[in-house]
Amino acid sequence: MQGGAGNHHAQPLDFAAEANTAMRFGMLLLASGAAGYRVIRAVKRCARSLGFDNADVLVGFNTISCTFHHGEEFRTVVADVPLPGVNASRIEALETTAHSMLQSYHTAEEINAALDEIERIPTPRWPLWIASLAAGLACAGFAVLNQFGYLAALIVFCSAAVGQFLRGHLHQRHLNVLGITAFAAAAASSLYLLIAFLVPDRDVSAGFIAAVLFLIPGFPLFTSFLDLARFDFTAGIPRLFFAAEIITVTMLTVSVVAMLSGTPAPVAPVREPTLEYYLSGAAASFVAVGCFAILFNSSRRMALIAAFLGSLANIGRLALLSLGVRGFLAAFLAALFIGLAGSQAGKYATIPRVTVTIPACVVMIPGTTIYAAVHSFADGDTPAALYAFTDVTLAVLFIAAGLTVARMLTDRTWAFSRYIDFGKHLDGEILPINS
Repeated sequence: MQGGAGNHHAQPLDFAAEANTAMRFGMLLLASGAAGYRVIRAVKRCARSLGFDNADVLVGFNTISCTFHHGEEFRTVVADVPLPGVNASRIEALETTAHSMLQSYHTAEEINAALDEIERIPTPRWPLWIASLAAGLACAGFAVLNQFGYLAALIVFCSAAVGQFLRGHLHQRHLNVLGITAFAAAAASSLYLLIAFLVPDRDVSAGFIAAVLFLIPGFPLFTSFLDLARFDFTAGIPRLFFAAEIITVTMLTVSVVAMLSGTPAPVAPVREPTLEYYLSGAAASFVAVGCFAILFNSSRRMALIAAFLGSLANIGRLALLSLGVRGFLAAFLAALFIGLAGSQAGKYATIPRVTVTIPACVVMIPGTTIYAAVHSFADGDTPAALYAFTDVTLAVLFIAAGLTVARMLTDRTWAFSRYIDFGKHLDGEILPINS
């Protein structure tokens, strides 16, 4: 759509190529799982680089609407993408381009050439067999962190790896996402209980909840809270509902498996501050966080940084838990540390902070409490199930609050809602849109 207000006898400008290029930049970022705020800034920065006078951007969960202004002319473009995924490597490449190339004026052809190169980054970055191993190791690390036992962690590794492999194959066949989630959850949890049943004289059934952690949508879950903290409701609310829908399907599926198998009651973890307690927690955190980062299509560098941050934060959290600190407060302080340290690590390594902070936070979701909720629901004790689900929800909210506070303290443009200054003249003498 194009309109103008002024001299109707003048030939109207046709800047469709420029508008579509800026929109393409934003859609690639949105499809990679970036928060709405980052998408808005990227589209505006691209529009300024192309020579527009202003851009009004509205970002949803999988849609972008933008009106580009040049003088008295304007053009409105609306676009949507299939269900957004998570591609941390592409977010890094797009953010790097936005902060370097788009600091000067460019033509649509030049920016499209850069976007073509970014689109050639493999998606997914890692082959399915590596992603499957990563899912197994991530969930096994989570099992150790929740003190389900080393044997349980080994069974979790096998079950989660199979579940992720099935999930990847179904995704390649474009099955409905909820169907993929249900199939993968049923396969992983059922396989875990089957193997656990064959283990003689050992009750490891409680660890089966860790076998489905790879299905938790950590990226959309925590980025939705960051969007909502800035009142970006058009992006935050549907993203939060998407994450809640995936989590609900996962938990309902696991509950059905628990009803059919008769899983035992949960046992409260023992927080004794021994050397093994800290060493196993640090090692499990490092492995789990690094492997979750791989599932988010992170590069090796991003995965290592996230794993290091997650290990430090979880050692501190485990120490607080052993001292009797409430789990909510421990999770908040750990997430706050991750957010603050992730900001500095992001600047040092020139990577978006979200690519290292979110993987580091996923493992802090209380697995024992989740199991208690599923078991109570399967046992028909609805009040106890709701009580446990409330505890899990509060833990997630406290983690999100820690990340949000850290963002406010370290990102002034985010905290003060500053967007792109179109009055700033960039390097270069000629605006491409006028050439």
